[in-house]
Amino acid sequence: MRQHFFFLLSFILLLLACIITAGCLGVLTSEGPLTKYAVSSYALPAVTPSPSLVPIQTTPTVTPPETPEIILTPTEDLFSYNPLRVIPEADDSVEYRTLNFRYRTVDYSVKLPVNISLVRSANASSNKRMIIDSKEVGFFYRQMTNDPAMEPFYSAILKEIRKQRYKGGRTLTDDEYLEFLVSFVQQIPYDNTTTGNPRYPVEVIYDQKGDCDEKSILLTGLLSREGYDVGLLIFPTMKHATAGIGIHLATNKPSFRVFSDSKRDYVYIETTTTRLIGFYPDDYEKAPQPIIVQVGNGTLLYGKVNYVMSIFYDIRTMKTNMKTLEDRARANGILQKWDYDAYVSYVNTYNFVMSTNDRVAAMEAIRESELPHNSACMSCN
Repeated sequence: MRQHFFFLLSFILLLLACIITAGCLGVLTSEGPLTKYAVSSYALPAVTPSPSLVPIQTTPTVTPPETPEIILTPTEDLFSYNPLRVIPEADDSVEYRTLNFRYRTVDYSVKLPVNISLVRSANASSNKRMIIDSKEVGFFYRQMTNDPAMEPFYSAILKEIRKQRYKGGRTLTDDEYLEFLVSFVQQIPYDNTTTGNPRYPVEVIYDQKGDCDEKSILLTGLLSREGYDVGLLIFPTMKHATAGIGIHLATNKPSFRVFSDSKRDYVYIETTTTRLIGFYPDDYEKAPQPIIVQVGNGTLLYGKVNYVMSIFYDIRTMKTNMKTLEDRARANGILQKWDYDAYVSYVNTYNFVMSTNDRVAAMEAIRESELPHNSACMSCN
């Protein structure tokens, strides 16, 4: 029993010694020993206190303004069309040009406004120096005709020209108004001294002159805006450009040449001198097929083309008969009076018809002349 008592006492003393020893090493809490009393064989790193948050005066960052994009005026391409840029100046004004012309038996006079800003823009255009392939000439001319800057010009002059359509209490039909506009352009004085590419239509009116290309561009511009089916006929080998008007071809054997692009049929309009629609110089009877460039979207055709074809046929017959009489005069040294009278009649009629824009007067002159089937030379072979 005493032995068990000493064993229990020894165990209690040992337990107390462990508890005391543990208390020296750390204060026990419900959460374990406090950290500040922890002992380690390694040195604890020094703790650097966090600095106080003191406001620092800094220079505010200024975002530099965006540099505006510099848009340079593009270098104008000498191989492509550049639309006109009209820049008005303080002293610019509207000037007027008066053009006089005759259609049939009536004399007309139109006073047309011209914007000087537009004239200056046209004069200075780089398109005057543009390098154009011969196959692209017609398309370049169409761009000149339809340049957006030209629209106010067309509107202004057509407003004045339309007044003449109703002059004297009568109205010109579509065919007559077509002939009227053709006569107007034909009688603008011819001038071929332009350097570089053609004048713009506004320049033709301002200068009151133009060559074949320039007057054709003007004419197609006017006609297309009046609803006519028109095109430019470009003859590269002849170095010539003119206008063409759409027709309905009623025969497969026309008396004069019709120019087709597989979709439309056009007849020649001479712009350099007064002449009937459809008539062309002899050289163009067998000239290579022209390049045809339609201008605008008009649909009005020339309805009197058959009358003109009849006139052309009679004129061609007259030329044949004149040559027969000339050969007879050379062979015999003299002409009988009836042959001489017939020859004079042919010459006078031919000269008149080839210099008029009046198809009615042309037909009347042929009727009153020594007609081919009544000619003395027709029975003398």
